[in-house]
Amino acid sequence: MTTGLNARAILAPLLRAHDAVTTFAFELSKLCLVVIVFSFSYEVVARYFFAAPVWWANEVVSYALCVGVFLAMPEVTRRHGHVAVTVIPELLPPRYRNILLSCIQFVGFLACAAVAWMSLNQNISQYVREALIIAAVRPIPKVYISAWITFGFLSSALYFLRNLDWRVPAPSDGERDIRL
Repeated sequence: MTTGLNARAILAPLLRAHDAVTTFAFELSKLCLVVIVFSFSYEVVARYFFAAPVWWANEVVSYALCVGVFLAMPEVTRRHGHVAVTVIPELLPPRYRNILLSCIQFVGFLACAAVAWMSLNQNISQYVREALIIAAVRPIPKVYISAWITFGFLSSALYFLRNLDWRVPAPSDGERDIRL
């Protein structure tokens, strides 16, 4: 009989919360896409049909694109939607394939975590220095845009960690003779 709390029972609500935040962020990324399409469409109609170009469209599009990409990134990672070259894993026996794929997931975790850490340091620096994006329309604090980079990489790092296959399957009879 096990005493104390089970690690899975403790983590389950956190994992569900992470999934919920990711789903909500993905929906917001869709809204960013709508904002981009609307802004470009409005700009084209205003400029070419009414000879009255708007001053805000290009900046709104660039900000919405940055925010939208990093809001969608965790969902793409969760769904394994990133580009993958799978020739080598497909050629390996299942036991070694799982080990290789776990190594790849771990490297993805390390890379995303490192970028998230660097981005967080920049966010803090931008906030402390009150750094602004000097734009044609209106300057805004850089951290308003760059914080989404940190969110995207941090959440994706967590999904790479969650996607690790912590179990190493026992070799089958046919795999026992294979030496790598």
